Amino acid sequence: MTTELSEITPLILAGDGYQLTISPEAEARKAALIEKASAITTVTSNDESGRAQFQTRSLAAMRIEVEKSRKLVKEPVNRIGKMIDAAAADFLAEITAEENRIKKLVGDHAEEVLRIKAAKEAEERKAFDAARAAKEEAEAGGIAAVIAAKKALADKLQSSNEVAATRLADGIRFAWDFEVESIEAVYNTAPAFVTMEIKRSVVLSWIREMEEAGENIEVAAMQIGIRAFKKPIVSSR
Repeated sequence: MTTELSEITPLILAGDGYQLTISPEAEARKAALIEKASAITTVTSNDESGRAQFQTRSLAAMRIEVEKSRKLVKEPVNRIGKMIDAAAADFLAEITAEENRIKKLVGDHAEEVLRIKAAKEAEERKAFDAARAAKEEAEAGGIAAVIAAKKALADKLQSSNEVAATRLADGIRFAWDFEVESIEAVYNTAPAFVTMEIKRSVVLSWIREMEEAGENIEVAAMQIGIRAFKKPIVSSR
């Protein structure tokens, strides 16, 4: 059975669209900042470090202004995006529920067909074994054994026909899936299946606590597989 559905546009965004531009003042300030920053090529003295840090603060100030502007401009767009998502989800609630309900009915039927097919295949194997045994007896026995062999063969053919007649509906296939019963067991036996990620904020908080307590951070960190070190932080203020 085929059903033809014409394409429609359920969600309609009314009103004028958005045109994003960057102000000429911002473009001019950016060009000036880049020109001054490009002049900083080496830092070999404290005076040069001071001048370099002045430029980084100027660059950071521009970056912060753009970030504030980005959030301000993006906020109404985000609000509209959330409205669109909510409208689509509300509209599709019944559609999705019916789709999932019918899929479950189809899936339940497919599983029942597989169960029946497995049972009939087991009967087929039993009938095959019986037919083979009856044939062996017929070859060594009399008329009664021949009759029994013919009946066993007929039963085997009947079972085979029933197995062949038991098939899944079109459009149904079974694919492997899985559920994790113990992620610890998976990690211990197949670590490639598990993603490990360090919690940087927790580690840094622990390091600060160790520093306040006067502990030897490098030694303590090395004991748990972490190399702790200090790196220069250039202030943008």
